[in-house]
Amino acid sequence: MFLGVDHVVIAVKDLDGAVGRYESIYGAKVSDRSEAPAAGMAMAFFRFDSSYLELVTATSDQGPIAKRLAEMGEGVHLVAMRVDDLDKTLVDLRAKGIRLVGDPGPGNPVTGQVFIHPSVTGGVLTQLVQR
Repeated sequence: MFLGVDHVVIAVKDLDGAVGRYESIYGAKVSDRSEAPAAGMAMAFFRFDSSYLELVTATSDQGPIAKRLAEMGEGVHLVAMRVDDLDKTLVDLRAKGIRLVGDPGPGNPVTGQVFIHPSVTGGVLTQLVQR
């Protein structure tokens, strides 16, 4: 079952500039930062109780964020929805014929991230998250 929004990821060209804008908007400092060199990206997080906003930028010309910025520019990259049982949610979505990305298939354990394909949701990449 879907429980609500876990986090939203926004792709930006200039992470430091975006952090400054969001700090001004929210009246709060960025909670933490990290990098994922293998994925070619850097992130900054604004944490709010049980959800967060993640700003992400490309640190190389490769990877999903570089591709997203090149094709569509800045904006919402994905919305992550929290679910209570990822395996049961996948069974339900498969039964409905929902197109998934990263789905290991029936009977296989989920070892990575799973998304609802943007073609199903009107252009919004939707990540499924079980905490």
